[in-house]
Amino acid sequence: MNRHQERLAAGPSSEGRSEAVDAGILRDQLADLSKGVFISMPIGTVLSALILAVQLLSGGGLAAVLWFLAIALINGARMVLAVTQPGAADDRPQAVGARLYRYGLLALASGVAWSFLALLSDGYTTSQAPLYLIVLAGISAGSVTYGTCYAPASINFILLPLLIAGGCVLAKGGVENYVLAFTILLFLGGMIRSALLGQSRFRETSRLKYEAREFAAEMERNSRRDPLTNLLNRHGLEQAIAELGLSEGPFVAMLIDLDGFKSVNDTYGHTIGDNLLVKVARRIEDHAPPGATIARIGGDEFVLLFSAAKSQQAAGALASVIIAAIANPDPELNSVRVGASIGIYQSEKPRLTEMLLKADFALYAAKRGGRNEYYLFDAGLDAALERKNCIERDLRGAIEAGALCSWFQPLVRLDTNAVVGFEALLRWHHDVHGAISPPEIVTAARETGLLSLLTETVFLNCCAMIAELVKHGRRDVRVAMNLSPRELEAGNVDDMILTGLKARNVPAAMLEIEITEEAPVDRDRVDEKVGRLADAGISIVLDDFGTGFSTLVSLKDRRIRKIKIDKDFVRDLAKCVEDQAVVEAVIGLGQTLGIEVMAEGVETDADRMILRSLGCMIGQGYLFSAALPMRDALAFDAVGAEVIFEPLRNPRSGNAA
Repeated sequence: MNRHQERLAAGPSSEGRSEAVDAGILRDQLADLSKGVFISMPIGTVLSALILAVQLLSGGGLAAVLWFLAIALINGARMVLAVTQPGAADDRPQAVGARLYRYGLLALASGVAWSFLALLSDGYTTSQAPLYLIVLAGISAGSVTYGTCYAPASINFILLPLLIAGGCVLAKGGVENYVLAFTILLFLGGMIRSALLGQSRFRETSRLKYEAREFAAEMERNSRRDPLTNLLNRHGLEQAIAELGLSEGPFVAMLIDLDGFKSVNDTYGHTIGDNLLVKVARRIEDHAPPGATIARIGGDEFVLLFSAAKSQQAAGALASVIIAAIANPDPELNSVRVGASIGIYQSEKPRLTEMLLKADFALYAAKRGGRNEYYLFDAGLDAALERKNCIERDLRGAIEAGALCSWFQPLVRLDTNAVVGFEALLRWHHDVHGAISPPEIVTAARETGLLSLLTETVFLNCCAMIAELVKHGRRDVRVAMNLSPRELEAGNVDDMILTGLKARNVPAAMLEIEITEEAPVDRDRVDEKVGRLADAGISIVLDDFGTGFSTLVSLKDRRIRKIKIDKDFVRDLAKCVEDQAVVEAVIGLGQTLGIEVMAEGVETDADRMILRSLGCMIGQGYLFSAALPMRDALAFDAVGAEVIFEPLRNPRSGNAA
């Protein structure tokens, strides 16, 4: 982490915050005092002019004029100080304090000048003395009122004139004068106390204001920072990229995702996992180019953004260095090795959404290549991303318009070639991208939240197929649809299926559900739903047997009625002794447990013969037929001697899943 990032992450120290608050208070005092001068100085000048007029009318001469000129000159100096605009350097606390000090000196000079009022009134003994005392009291109160932000200024002004006035009255003697002198001194004490209290309250109010601002600023900084690693979070990354708008490109975005991090949390706990994330953050910082922006935007996802012109290494070389640094073994992790995959995207302008989207697409390409790999977003990935976006954008319309449909691939007995079932397979011919594979369709549906709609569409297609089979008297033929544990776990697919079968009067025994072997998060919830479907008479089939995570455990579930041997074990079976041994073992398990066994991916007659010899009686694959539209599937006869149902004109063939 460079110094700028450290300051951004940590924010100002408590000492720095205190100094900033104190400086702000001084600036507020100066500003408020400057505003007060524009009110108090004109009033003071008018009152001094009134005294001058009284003096002239009562025979006063040059002394009164000189006194007035002194007052006016000092007031003018204070006005000049108030209107003078400070420069940038004058905003420093020392400069602000110096200006306040000058205000205090001018206030003291003004107080000295007003003290000479005692000479003009012969020690407050003339007939005009009561008027002068009233004016002096009023101008003293005004000084405290308009100078409440800075007590020294008002105290410097009122102290000497009031003390002299009190002394002069006291010197005249007599009870009334003693009382008046005491009153003047009491008034002086009250004014000083008011000035000090006013300054204290002003400073407290100002302090609270600046502390509130500092707190808000700190909250804003925290909202941009990842609390664990002190890197930027996504919000902070957005702001950092916005500040790069006018910087020189091109810019490189690296999306770094840890491989094997979940195993760290599962094996060692989240505390060790958090420590590892901090170490990874520091390792990325150690190898980042100067001025790079680093963020943590997910659990184990990091973003490194930098200007290509400021990096001494090419993006690919830097990615290799970072991968090697992250993969360096950690002494705390004895049994787990953590690596990193990196997706890289380069752009002339820093646009966060675009950069993260394309870097993420490159990241998944890197992960498909294995651990500790990086991938640069190139023209090929750009075309693939455009294809993915187009598919996701058009999927709903295709479902609603019926362009996305189900074709049916026959399931055939290997000894008689009789059709015993069909598997519903998704088909979609896109106007731009042509045939879209079923995995692409399912992935797009999952990404766009259309998976439940897609599942319902396939189910309705299966119901339509079953209804046609019933119409033709073929209740012995089953129709299978694919369903993943994630679909069962997330939604109410079981309710949709059971309600749909009842509403359409479709025999549940003619429906099969092929469940792929992937690990659900909530196994109990999935088991409950599978139980409901099985209890209704629906046949539960374990699909892709041999490639899942818990295959042998699943065989103990008495609700499993059939298993399908994955095509990877069946293809070229006649040429591979090892695959034959695996298939034979699976068939033996099925026979022992009373579970029907079938094979998918049967493509040659030699494979069919081997499967028959091993005891597998049902197969599916290109040897018999690819997936067909429903009417063509209904007319299909694998025996070849005759057509089971009424033949169609110009039957079409389809692509296998």
